Amino acid sequence: MTDDLYRSSGAIAEAEKLAARSAHAAATLMVPGGSTAGLHAMLLYACKRGDTVVFPRNVHLSCLNLCATAGLTPVFAEPSFTPDGLLYTTPEAYAEALDAHPDAAAALALHGDYYGLLPDLAAIARETHARGRLLLCDEAHGAYFNWRSDIPNAGECGADLYVQSAHKTLPALTPGAWLHAGPGMDAERLRAMLRMVQTSSPSFLIMLSLDEAREWMDQNGQDACKRLGDALRTFHARAAGLGYHDGQANLPPGVTADPLRLVLCAPQGGEQLQRQLQARGIDVEMCDRLRVVCILSLLDGPAKLMKLWKALRELTREPDARVPAREPDVWAPERWPARRLPIGEAAFAPAESVPVRDAAGRVSAVSAGLYPPGVAWLTPGDEVTLPIAHLLATTPPERLFGLDADGSLRCIR
Repeated sequence: MTDDLYRSSGAIAEAEKLAARSAHAAATLMVPGGSTAGLHAMLLYACKRGDTVVFPRNVHLSCLNLCATAGLTPVFAEPSFTPDGLLYTTPEAYAEALDAHPDAAAALALHGDYYGLLPDLAAIARETHARGRLLLCDEAHGAYFNWRSDIPNAGECGADLYVQSAHKTLPALTPGAWLHAGPGMDAERLRAMLRMVQTSSPSFLIMLSLDEAREWMDQNGQDACKRLGDALRTFHARAAGLGYHDGQANLPPGVTADPLRLVLCAPQGGEQLQRQLQARGIDVEMCDRLRVVCILSLLDGPAKLMKLWKALRELTREPDARVPAREPDVWAPERWPARRLPIGEAAFAPAESVPVRDAAGRVSAVSAGLYPPGVAWLTPGDEVTLPIAHLLATTPPERLFGLDADGSLRCIR
């Protein structure tokens, strides 16, 4: 018997019980469809059609897609920025958004973004629960928090439901994930929501890899995290001597960072450094104007970091004069757009392709923005502002999502 993911009583049920124990969760569901399916299931559990949900501005695109299809209204907590321009969301911003939208059924927070930033999730949970709302958490980048002593996972911070992508940092197959429930959550109802957004023929290979990754972490996780942390501290000390500084430094009070996420400020700029490393066969996860980001597996260690350091030592650290500096930084627009139509109405309305330079003043029919890290500058129903049209027109097309193949933007007809 291979068991049934949606009515588990054998091997899957046992694997989920063990995963819940490792995560200190009341219940855990395997998600072979990835964190996207987990996010959809959480939102369907917490909200009914017509409800409002509070998001951070760097919410994953899949949450916006679910709002459009399930008839939810997304509203955004006001973002803040570190001195180096990285986006985060404060507990006070969540409180203000929830007070401004008393009809909100839930709030969703990120606990670990591409840059490894960690907001004060415990305080966000307190603000959300004080208003009688559920807190959902996208902890896709933090599956190894379950075995860390330095960073509590989302459930330990007070999240009611949270999803983790095991494949990002653990030895699990893509897109394997876990969906965890805290005390008081109805795990069987959550499983019913998950069944609505996943295939009826889930991959048993992915589920097996999730269970094996959990077992490996139970046996080796703490030591592996420590080894990688030690290697990264040595790397940062060496890289700083070459002028490459830790991109997670200079954080404001209340914001911390995952020290196992490698963020490197580059004297020549992040885009130039990415090109230089690619020419030497080294791929990074993403870059921005100032930094590169590397997502390290726990199976990575000193050898891989030494290879990166040797490459940095050989590189020219002068900015590429052929690439003009662009302002504002592509991380976020100067001003977020105003909503002109409900997201569900706009996403399915008749639309036409418009050259982005001519799109200012139109209403977007799609989500569009920078990927990675996946920040939507526009969502369906937003008015296209002139600064956003300029950003879309001047950002390299390979770094954007949401545009047509020819670079045009779908706008409401």
